Amino acid sequence: MHLRGDADRRPARYTKPAIPRRLARTREIRVLVDDGEPVCADARRAGFTVVHARWTAPSRELKAAQQREGRA
Repeated sequence: MHLRGDADRRPARYTKPAIPRRLARTREIRVLVDDGEPVCADARRAGFTVVHARWTAPSRELKAAQQREGRA
């Protein structure tokens, strides 16, 4: 399991795709779980097994909050 630190405010669409690629250099990645469709799509294209987590129904409010916090 790999979680970004709370202080990491870089946009997920830029940082998350690099993480499994880096980890895969030295270990086997069995499955990637994320709630972001762009991250999941990128991981699938890279050949990873992906589970798209659906913690809650998509909403404008959630997306806006993630954008404000720099986490989307």
